[in-house]
Amino acid sequence: MVEKNLVEGSAENPPPADIRSVVARSLLSRLTTECKAYCILTGYEQFPDSFDSDIDFMVDKNDFERMPRIMDAIADDTGTQLFQSVQHEITARAFLLVSQSGHEVTLIQPDSTNDYRHFGPLWLRADEMLASRRWHPKGFWIPGAAHEFIYYLIKRLSKRDFSPQHGVRLHGLYTEDPQTSDQLLARFWSGSRRQALIRMAASGDWAEMFSSLEAFRSELMNHDAESVVQKITSGGEGMHHFIDRVVHPTGGWIAFMGPDGCGKSSVIETVSKTFAPAFRNVDRYHMQPKILRKGGASTGTVTDPHGLPPRGLLASILKIFYLVTDYWLGYLLRIRPAMIRTGLVIFDRYIYDLLVDSKRVRYGGPAWLLKLAARIVPGPELVILLDAPPEVLWTRKQEVSFEEVARQQQAYLQLAHQLPSAIIIDAAQPLPDVLHDVSEAVIAHFARRTAARLRLR
Repeated sequence: MVEKNLVEGSAENPPPADIRSVVARSLLSRLTTECKAYCILTGYEQFPDSFDSDIDFMVDKNDFERMPRIMDAIADDTGTQLFQSVQHEITARAFLLVSQSGHEVTLIQPDSTNDYRHFGPLWLRADEMLASRRWHPKGFWIPGAAHEFIYYLIKRLSKRDFSPQHGVRLHGLYTEDPQTSDQLLARFWSGSRRQALIRMAASGDWAEMFSSLEAFRSELMNHDAESVVQKITSGGEGMHHFIDRVVHPTGGWIAFMGPDGCGKSSVIETVSKTFAPAFRNVDRYHMQPKILRKGGASTGTVTDPHGLPPRGLLASILKIFYLVTDYWLGYLLRIRPAMIRTGLVIFDRYIYDLLVDSKRVRYGGPAWLLKLAARIVPGPELVILLDAPPEVLWTRKQEVSFEEVARQQQAYLQLAHQLPSAIIIDAAQPLPDVLHDVSEAVIAHFARRTAARLRLR
């Protein structure tokens, strides 16, 4: 059967409201022309015009290894940016393409796999799944009904997530090819449980599954598709994958700085929500990790930054040692582990702010010691300064004198020019424009980092 090229419209200027469909069509075109074989695994009922979340697809090993460059080409085709790439199994890698149109940010996640693994164990091999594939009326390849049935059943049990809707889907797939489905069930279950699965799949009544899911899952976990030798080999690959994640974390770390009144709280709130789907979680801190005192992660703010007099020399020196220790412990125990687990860490102020406003922590020691501390603590990947004229800042907040606001604004600008990871955003604009510029900076940062990590540039 001849496969169709599904890319339509101008790649240079895709309709913003339809960017997800544009990316899906470009993906199908690239899979068709550049890959030996592929199939869209699930969620293809309205594809490529509409799909719920990510795009799960399978290719062979050689094409899987080429997928970063294919995704980079899709980004070029569609005017999107390759924001993120996460290898969540040794045979599975998720990509995140991001489009920014005006004030709207759209995230699309193609998720590629070779052999199907979930939480480590191998369940189904790509050569078998691809050999079973069939042509969908909308013009792309999907798995054979029986292989999609067993794939979907294993996925639901592995995740411990089985709903009536999942049961309906499984029943429909099973009835398309019950004979092959029974053969595949026999690989993973035997005796009464296999017979129970056949009855439930055939009838569409999954009551026994809802009451005994752990029992069915437990038997499944004892019947993966790898031999002992293969498990040793994949274990070595898994260790290499873990080390790579430690050395090159897939999470991110951003710090926002600026004088009071620059709008950090509103910007951080929006950035956290906008980019949350790209990460497993978002952790937010105010000024420091606070490992050394109860409370940890916090979004609290200071309402009277200069309300208390500076500490004496000895107390100020001890404060610096405390801050350095807290930042390092926070990095080792919270920030770095979060980044390894694909988390996004956001700071509202960082130690750099104290170089401008040391009274905020009542510091009364030598300036050189504070500068040294700022150099030796771990630094965020991206620092965003929200800058505005003193007159604008003063109208928004009047917690310190206008002269102090003007001094801080200039000091922040000087500091930002000295930090290689810092960018400056005009915070005097209307909030939607500020959010646009910040999002653009975040997207550009992660796109550069992903391209470097995947050796695409």
